[in-house]
Amino acid sequence: MDVRWNSTYLVLKHLLPHKATFSVFITTQHPLIDGQPLLTEQHWYVAEKIFEFLQQFYDSIVVLSSVYYPTAPLILHHILDIAGHLNYYENDGDLRSVVVPMKDKFLQYWCDILMLYSFAFILDPRAKMKGFNKLHVHLSRLNSNDYTCYLTEIRAELSVIFAKYDDKFGGARLQRGSQPGPTGKKKTVCGKIYSDDPSDSSTSSGSGISGLGSGIGSTSSLHRRSSASALLQAATSTASLAATSELSAYLDSDIVNQFDDDFNILHWWHEHKLSYPVLSSLARDVMTVPVSTISSESAFSTTGRIIEEG
Repeated sequence: MDVRWNSTYLVLKHLLPHKATFSVFITTQHPLIDGQPLLTEQHWYVAEKIFEFLQQFYDSIVVLSSVYYPTAPLILHHILDIAGHLNYYENDGDLRSVVVPMKDKFLQYWCDILMLYSFAFILDPRAKMKGFNKLHVHLSRLNSNDYTCYLTEIRAELSVIFAKYDDKFGGARLQRGSQPGPTGKKKTVCGKIYSDDPSDSSTSSGSGISGLGSGIGSTSSLHRRSSASALLQAATSTASLAATSELSAYLDSDIVNQFDDDFNILHWWHEHKLSYPVLSSLARDVMTVPVSTISSESAFSTTGRIIEEG
């Protein structure tokens, strides 16, 4: 079938290891045609060339169709691999007529990257913003597209979505503040996020309450109301700073240097949900979107639902 390229790949995959056997069989069973054998080395050369070309696409399909691990964070890696693959074969004399229209169609779809895939890539602790920037540097070299504005836009959009999640799940941060912090390296991260900012806010709110007391004099009820207002303002400010530092702390921190297949993204977020209580909820929702069932339209609608229902 002309459209079942994956079937062609699988046929070639199982055929090529038995090249010698098939050659002997065909030569023995079929006479020469116009003085030439029915199966020649040129035929095998074409078969091997097509097999090598299709292998990248088949490998990507297998990885992105899995149901046992999140696939959304992986798609940009494979888009980059396929872009390089098409560039490599674009000047191949045997495949150029096929690859050039393929590359045009590829750029039509993937010159602009869907935000949902970008969020998933960034929420992989092995990538974050540092890896996201590097990926687009490599991608821009392959497709001559400038992603400078997109890099700024994606961080802004991620901040907007995170703010909506914080409105809904921010209570987890307040509950977590009264719990004992984890030990080891995670304690350092938590201390930077939750201890430094609140201490600054409490200091400034304390001086504000003192100023109100001295200006009001003996009106104790108004003093209590003003004090309560100041405390509420300080608490709001503290929550806002904590929310901002949670996202920034993740995006700007060092990446996790574990690039083997044994790394489990969902397990990592589960282990760090105390450090990133709101962001872990966002990551969980983004990671559950399977690449194999998402199209451009559904990706945009899913992103819209995340923004609206976050």
